[in-house]
Formats: sequence, C-alpha cells, structure tokens
Amino acid sequence: MYKPLVPYGPVRLLGAYPQRQEGFFMQRIPFLGGRITPTQLRRIVELAEEFTGGTPLHITTRQDIELHNIAEADVAGVQAALAEIGISTFGACGDFVRNITVCPCCGFDPEAVEMTPLAEQVRDAVLSAAGTLDLPRKFKISFTGCGGTGARPYLQDLGFAAQSPESIRVIGAGSLGPRPQPGIVLYESIRPEEAAPLVFAALEVFAEHGDRENRRTARLRHIRQRMGNVPFKALLNDAFERHKARLPQKPVPLSFGQAGYQKRLTLQTLGGDITCKQAMMLANLADGQTVQMRINLWHGIDLYSRVPFNLPPSLHPLTHRPRIVACPGNSTCTRGLADCRAAAEVMAETLAQRGKTDLTVGISGCPNNCALSVVCDVGLVGRVKTMDGVRQEAFDVYTGGGSGGDERLAQRKDTVAAADLKNYFAQS
Repeated sequence: MYKPLVPYGPVRLLGAYPQRQEGFFMQRIPFLGGRITPTQLRRIVELAEEFTGGTPLHITTRQDIELHNIAEADVAGVQAALAEIGISTFGACGDFVRNITVCPCCGFDPEAVEMTPLAEQVRDAVLSAAGTLDLPRKFKISFTGCGGTGARPYLQDLGFAAQSPESIRVIGAGSLGPRPQPGIVLYESIRPEEAAPLVFAALEVFAEHGDRENRRTARLRHIRQRMGNVPFKALLNDAFERHKARLPQKPVPLSFGQAGYQKRLTLQTLGGDITCKQAMMLANLADGQTVQMRINLWHGIDLYSRVPFNLPPSLHPLTHRPRIVACPGNSTCTRGLADCRAAAEVMAETLAQRGKTDLTVGISGCPNNCALSVVCDVGLVGRVKTMDGVRQEAFDVYTGGGSGGDERLAQRKDTVAAADLKNYFAQS
C-alpha cells in the first residue's frame, strides 16, 4: 500500500494537496489581493519548468497560482525556493484562514476604496495569533472596494465591502459546496479599525461552535443555519464586543485609488491554465513596473498601466475571450468526476461561434462547486450518471447566478452528457 513520505495534514497547511496520480502533488501559492511581482512570476515559471516538466500554471479563483505534477520528494524544495523570494505558502490549504482576496481594481480605481492595507492588517493579525490553527475547517475572507460586490462578499465567511473610507458593510456566514448558501448582512457599518476584532470574534465562534465531527457541515454558515440568523448574530456580536475591548484599536486610514492608472487588458485563461512561455512573457512585460499585474477572481490577470503598451504576440490568444472558470476536475483532483478542461474548450468554442462572449461560465468537476458554478451566468457541475444505458461523465446545467455579489444562486436547468455539451449549447 502506498504510504506518503510525510503526513498530509501538515503538507496541506503549507498549501500542498495530493493529486489523483499517486506520488504527485499540487502546490498552491497565495498572493494577497492578487498582487504578484515580475520577479515572483518569473521564479514560479522556473520552478514549473524544473519540477513539473513545464506543466501550465493554474490561476485560481482566490488569487492563487497552483503548480501541478510535483513529485512528492520535491514538494519541500519548491516551498523553500518560494520562501527565498518572500512567498509563504502557509495557510494556502487546510483548516485555516485561506488567502484573503481583494477586488483587483483596489489601488487603481479613483472611485473605489483601496482595501489592501486593511486586508494586510487582518492577515498579519491572524498569522500572529494563537489558536487560529485549530479551526473546524477552512475560513474565507474578502475585501471589496468597488461598490460592494467585486470580491464576492456573499460567498465568504466574512466579506468586508467598503461604502466609504470610514464605513464598511459586513456580509458573512455564506459558502458554496454541495449545498450552497449565500451570506447575510452582519453589520451595516463598522469602522476600518474594527475589522480585525470582528475577524477574531468570528474565528472564536467558529472554533467553539463549528462541527468537528462532520466536515460537510463544518463551515461558519452551518452554525448560523443551526442557530438561526438572530441568535447567531447575537452570539457573534457578544464576541465582537469582547474583542474590541481586548484588542488595541489600530487606525487604518483608507483612501480612494490613485488616478492615472487604467486597466488596459484582462488576460483571460481557459479554465485557469497559462503556459510557462506565456507567463514568462508576461513577467518580462511587467518588469520595470511599466505594467502592474493583478490576479483577478475569475481565472485571469488584469493589467494596469499609466500609458498604453504593446502586448507580445504570444499573449494575444488570452485577450477578448469569454470568462470561463474551471477547476482541474478529474485530470488531477482526487474528487473530480468529470473532465473540466475538455468541457472548457468545448464551451469556449461554442460560445465564440454563437457570439456569446459576455457570459461567465463556471465548470466544476464535482458538487463541491470549486469553480463557482452555482453563481455564474451558466454553471456546469460534474457528475457520473447512467444516460441512454451508458455510465458516463455528465454535467448538471445551472443558469442565473449573481456572481457572489448578491444573494442570487443559479438554478438547475438540465443534465447533459459531457459528450453532448457542444450540441446542447449550440442549440440553447
């Protein structure tokens, strides 16, 4: 029987997961707010070429980059190499506070509040606190500066949405998974300096009341569902008041984004994959700070600059594409039931032929909804089903989601065999 070299628990906390292929791992690399430098991207490409045989980089929907097909014996070496350029993978996976997301326009849009300093304060506070390693399951936080919806606050354990530099609306206790549930408004307005105490209050409630026996019901929103909204909010508020009294209130002056920068392009990957050659070209383009890169929340990279620039020809295929989000599916994930990458290619071709490039499509390889399928315009959720007497890969089709910016969940419309996706969407 295969035995791992190291226990999976500690490895997961450092951002690594075993793949479907025995002896190989995925390494997740978090970037707070999607802020990645040319030096960091270039080094990640070098590691992909050295340790994965040039497997494409995978951009996630939480502003991470994943390396796939790393041999188990090389995982520690990859993590050490990342640490040398200032990247910690701690908490990228496992039962911990996951990568904190920030809508990518923050800092550039003069009409959006720059939330990154507050996100950094919260991250640093969580990393320095005792007790945050003993959570029932993962915990997700986002910060939105542009109108309250950009970083999908309704899908978070805590979503902070700026109303002004002095006032933040808090939405929380939501999540996806097999039975998704959008969050609720927890506070109409808090001050920026109250964000960290509220995070600690929520973590306390989560640690004390979360389900440690059944991981399927172990998120913060399950506590809310068991208790009811009113008792849950009262419990959270009691903890919030205690932590406000306990913690020094550190002012976090927030401001609107700087004028001058414009989003020139979005490089939209197909299902999150960008080749090593393309990623190296992008790093070279952004070198010298002429172009600023932000990993967005939809498998893409937004490019900002003060002046227009010429895009290398090898990156042209990543422009003007439909927004198709897809998890790795059964190509590498141990839970994957369907081939999401193949489905992404079919959807991209079909939507382009029909001129429907303004849709957001989410393709998940299993009911866990890792690709946000139930909040997209069109969602595909993988399964295995007997159809026409044949056991085969299939997708449940969902439509009408609100992208996590409001309470709308997509509704199930149909089930389609994977082999029939092209015909189905060519006619619908």
